[in-house]
Amino acid sequence: MRRTIPLLLLALALAAGCTRPPYAKPGAELTAVEDDYTDCYSKASLDVNTPPFPDRPLTVVDQDADACMKERGYDPKIRLN
Repeated sequence: MRRTIPLLLLALALAAGCTRPPYAKPGAELTAVEDDYTDCYSKASLDVNTPPFPDRPLTVVDQDADACMKERGYDPKIRLN
């Protein structure tokens, strides 16, 4: 089970790279938003895959990436979860 989590996170990260990030920042170009989102999501994924492992890794990755983007001045856009 622990092996499938990193593979799933990698697949989600790649899929996320094919869509627009769910964040906005006045004056920021799409490429800058995508780069920041990729950086935040990657860092959050690496943290989750370092022991101790959380019980709900995908939720933790989403929360950590969201916090990272907010620290960089982005506002979340509407998500349909």
